[in-house]
Amino acid sequence: MDPKIPTSIVRLFQTNCVPSPMDTQRISCLLAEQTLELELIRKELDRARAEVLRLEAKHFGTMEVVQKLEALRSPVRRMPIEIMTKVFEQCVQDEENQEPDPLRAPLLLCQVCGAWRDLMFSLPCLWRRLKVGFPSLTPNWENVMQSKIMSMHVWISRAKALPISLILQHPSSSPITPGDLMSLDKEILTLGCRIEELSLRFSPLALSSLLTFTQSSLPHLRHLELHNSNPLPSSSDNPPLLFLHDAPNLRSLSIAWGSLDTAQFCVPWSKLTQLSLQYDASPYWNPVHNDYLNLLRECPNLKCCSIGIGMTILDADTDAVVPVTLPNLESMRVRLFCQTLYTRQFFDALHVPKLHTFEFQNVSLSMGAFASQTEPLPLISRSAETLENLSFDTINIPDVDMLSCLSQLHHLKHLRFLPGPLQLNHNLVDSLILSGAPQGTSICPRLESLSLKCSKRVSTDRVTELVESRCSASPKLEEFCLQIAAFDYGQDSRDKTIIELRERLNQYVEGGLQLHLMKAKPTG
Repeated sequence: MDPKIPTSIVRLFQTNCVPSPMDTQRISCLLAEQTLELELIRKELDRARAEVLRLEAKHFGTMEVVQKLEALRSPVRRMPIEIMTKVFEQCVQDEENQEPDPLRAPLLLCQVCGAWRDLMFSLPCLWRRLKVGFPSLTPNWENVMQSKIMSMHVWISRAKALPISLILQHPSSSPITPGDLMSLDKEILTLGCRIEELSLRFSPLALSSLLTFTQSSLPHLRHLELHNSNPLPSSSDNPPLLFLHDAPNLRSLSIAWGSLDTAQFCVPWSKLTQLSLQYDASPYWNPVHNDYLNLLRECPNLKCCSIGIGMTILDADTDAVVPVTLPNLESMRVRLFCQTLYTRQFFDALHVPKLHTFEFQNVSLSMGAFASQTEPLPLISRSAETLENLSFDTINIPDVDMLSCLSQLHHLKHLRFLPGPLQLNHNLVDSLILSGAPQGTSICPRLESLSLKCSKRVSTDRVTELVESRCSASPKLEEFCLQIAAFDYGQDSRDKTIIELRERLNQYVEGGLQLHLMKAKPTG
């Protein structure tokens, strides 16, 4: 309390007492003095605040200069152009399909600064790949097509004279008008002499209007993909026959549409190293095709082959089937759309002495897998000395046949066996446990990756023993995946089983094992 204020007045603070006439006079004098002092304090505060503002402005300006000076010394700014070029190339290569998206490379990198933008535009190799998606619905196809073609012009012009990779796709919900298809066809034809990779994913009707480029010279074309983008069957599922008049460097071809008869195609089959026929077809089509064997006989240089087996155009004569050898094939993927006699004829006639990878998948819309699908086992047995990767997806194979096949695969490194929900092979868990017997008598002794599917009744003890034996072997198991199915009534105890297995196998996870435990889908 201010000592200038008399005690008689201080005692009146925070009371309802009335001051005396003498105290009232003193209060008036004190109030005048304190008001004057308050005014002086306010002026001092204003001066102090002004000084703080001045110092803050000076601090901000100095910090701005410091940051700019630090930016001049940043490693990125001092990075040689050659290294930045390599960095940008890696950024663009990480984008699997380049789209003109400002939030993705290379357009995103162009927004950082003028120097980066100039560098990006000076590197044609960063603009070689382009993916253009057309909308499913639009009220004005003419405006959309003009905009897309203009974007293609700007993008591709930055690639200078380099060969280009082009992906064009339309979900076929709304048909593109014929006039706009002609504009796009003309653009593809103009770019034909520069195209190295071309992927067209349109409806069959649209594809029929976009194949004029096949009549021109395609000196750089190495990969061609023609896919029906309509997931449902339609009245016209087939574009016209494919005639590539001048594509000397074509090495990869992928075709998927409703009914495929390659007998009349004009394609440099003998030069192909990668071939995909009906593999990417929709299960709703029930895809049709001719005999693949006659075609594969013309492809001796194939290294990768993907086949979709559906209904055949002509019934193959078993007595007339001639064996086909693919001396350079290393990877084969087969999708089964329906069960036919042709499947066995196909695999029985095929010989692949260098096969490293084989994948067999059932994509039929029927529940689970077919009753039994042992057709590829003879081919696998013939390739036992070279096969390293084997995958069965929604495929039913009896225990006896499966174990007989696996017992021959001494060099197998990766096994994925996911049967249909009605025929889960629990005996495979027991049979894959490595015992103390010599390595030559064990089943698949060199496994590094194993993926299985069992029911919820699978023994956790046996699964633990399987992983333990494989992780203790040489080479040891690096990845284990188990899908647990529940295709019966009763309480679902899969979560409990997964928790128990995770606890029991934790020591192997700490030792480097990649462990994946999950519930299987109800449909398999």
